[in-house]
Amino acid sequence: MHHEHGGNIYKYENDNLIDFSANINPYGIPQSIKQAMHNAIDLCVHYPEPNANKLKHALAEKYNLKAENFFCSNGAAEIFYRLANVVKPKTAIITAPTFSEYEQALSSVNCNIKHHFLLKENNFNLKDDILNDLDDNIDICILCNPNNPTGKIINTDLMNKIIKKCDENNIYLIIDECFLDFTGNEKEHSVLYNKSNNLIVIKAFTKIYALAGVRLGFCVSHNVNFINNLSYFGQPWNTSVIAQQAGLAALKLNDYPKQIAQNIKILRDKLYLELKNLNLTVFYGYANYLLFYTSDFNLHEKLLKHNILIRNCENYIGLCKGYYRIAVRTEKENNKLIKALKEVLNY
Repeated sequence: MHHEHGGNIYKYENDNLIDFSANINPYGIPQSIKQAMHNAIDLCVHYPEPNANKLKHALAEKYNLKAENFFCSNGAAEIFYRLANVVKPKTAIITAPTFSEYEQALSSVNCNIKHHFLLKENNFNLKDDILNDLDDNIDICILCNPNNPTGKIINTDLMNKIIKKCDENNIYLIIDECFLDFTGNEKEHSVLYNKSNNLIVIKAFTKIYALAGVRLGFCVSHNVNFINNLSYFGQPWNTSVIAQQAGLAALKLNDYPKQIAQNIKILRDKLYLELKNLNLTVFYGYANYLLFYTSDFNLHEKLLKHNILIRNCENYIGLCKGYYRIAVRTEKENNKLIKALKEVLNY
């Protein structure tokens, strides 16, 4: 099974390409994190600290939890594969559309996957009918909040109902919060402090700190035995020296995510209106990307001629030709995108 992801700039061999296909903080890596990674070069003669203990303690301090509640990983994606091997689920439920790596990880352990389809007529919002699917035939449920590629946030009351239903039916519930920083409402929507034994929350440094190439994620659970079991399904040195030092430096930037979220909201709202003015069907999202539909099925190829790469979403289960996702980038880059769209759409 092969899934295409955004951010694969390498196959185009174009140094002038503006990458709207990957949802990364457009302001780049903060200087203090760059310096921390530079300073870590000489430390690379040593193996990384097993289990990233210093980083886990720093995370525990930031989130006011215990280090034993955390597992650090080579990007958030690694956790999905480890989770699949720990749970070994027979049947899972995921939404459609959503991040393809969930299905790939579940398929690696021959799990039967059921899709809960998010409907265009509901603006791709998750509704209460998801509760009907959470019966005792399901072993694991994975939800993305906000969802990728729609950017939709799960209603807080519904999320609490989902957690309760999963507890009642002993379903492992995985909540991917990798994009929640960009909403500016992490405290309101995060389920990090819910003490359900079946709940695992996944987060990453990848997006908000622009560390996609470094690969650093983590998960949180109040089920300490489950956290410990994750360590057995993979190598002990899964986070590099440079990644660990980058994470430690990032955690010192207390106000940075909030500042970025405020900036992104301004850029996102403006970009949303400009796309609407081009008569595109745009689905408002709360992260650092927007999903839209157009009847021009060759838009991806046309924009490449303008040195702009966007995410063609037709390979998402639940979507079809004509759906595209764009990251929110800097104002200058967003303006270049809108200018190119006007040209290729003859607007």
